[in-house]
Amino acid sequence: MNFYKNRNIEDFFTSLEKVSYPMKPCSKDDISKLVKLSPTRTLPKIYLDFMNKAGNGIEFLVGTDYSMGDIFDLKEGAIELLEENNSARKIADDQFIFMMHQGYMFWFFYLNDGDDPAVYCYDESIESDDFNKVSDTLSDFIISLYDW
Repeated sequence: MNFYKNRNIEDFFTSLEKVSYPMKPCSKDDISKLVKLSPTRTLPKIYLDFMNKAGNGIEFLVGTDYSMGDIFDLKEGAIELLEENNSARKIADDQFIFMMHQGYMFWFFYLNDGDDPAVYCYDESIESDDFNKVSDTLSDFIISLYDW
């Protein structure tokens, strides 16, 4: 299945559901806990939609920490990774760390960047003075992980 031509996240999840692709949704209680992670700012709609569909596991993200079992530790893990690498970069209050891979890279979005925010990355193997923008939208980023 390739979704390059259709970058609509709702269509993406509908297509996965039609072929019974393995994914485990979050419960309403899980979503409430997520919302409390950012009490003064609203989490983006696309992120909440993703977690509603696959927040407790999806096959194409095996090995990547993003699910409810991981989400509460990701910011601390990102801070530790930056410190271990003596990076001058810092995690700001408006940056939401939503995914980490194998302890050497993480992704985040800005909480004030709308319902489908841009995605930024830190990868310890890439030398840079700033975080790298890897996608203009969270929707495209999620779909690209499947297409990868």
